[in-house]
Amino acid sequence: MSSKTKESTSRRTFFQDVTVGTAGMAVASALAQLGAPNLVAAQESKTPAAKKPAWNPPPWPKGTAGNKYDHLFSTKLREKTMVPDMVPGPQAYFRGESDLPGAGINMGWQIIIKPFKMELESHHHDVDEYLIFLGSTFPDLCGSFDAQIDLFLGTEYESHTINQATILYIPRGLEHNPLEFKRVTKPVFFTALHMAPYFNGVYQTGGYREFKSVTKM
Repeated sequence: MSSKTKESTSRRTFFQDVTVGTAGMAVASALAQLGAPNLVAAQESKTPAAKKPAWNPPPWPKGTAGNKYDHLFSTKLREKTMVPDMVPGPQAYFRGESDLPGAGINMGWQIIIKPFKMELESHHHDVDEYLIFLGSTFPDLCGSFDAQIDLFLGTEYESHTINQATILYIPRGLEHNPLEFKRVTKPVFFTALHMAPYFNGVYQTGGYREFKSVTKM
């Protein structure tokens, strides 16, 4: 081997040794700064941790025997319908305090199958009321709605038309109705939720009226 070749080989080996040595020093310095535990933690942090449940419920109770709260349940809902041609029976009604002493609401559930005028005159209440209009085909009570319902709001008789699943909020004191199911292509599931122990209202021609209970089936 010539002297030039030996010199070239020696220089190459020298630079390789320097490069490896420099890298080793850099790694050693990084290890010293991190420390062994920190390095392990850094590596483990790359592994996704198992997801914890968002809510950890308490154990399901075994329960006790007794009848302390029996008075809070009401199953007296079935009633005859007053307009069987338009609202088939039996229908379901919760007559508030008459059915369950201490209750603060009353409400009904009816299936409307034909057009008819449910209310012929306007009235108002001293509590809030909600009128709920839905379709009657499960499970899609919204998509199965196919009807037209006309009603009036306020003393000026502002006219409104309902042609999709709707909840109407009637604040206390707001005059409302007449109400007409003008077109009923598919049965309508109608609910009136009245925020009082029993139904009552001040009517345009009849003055104050209240309707507490009816005979249950």
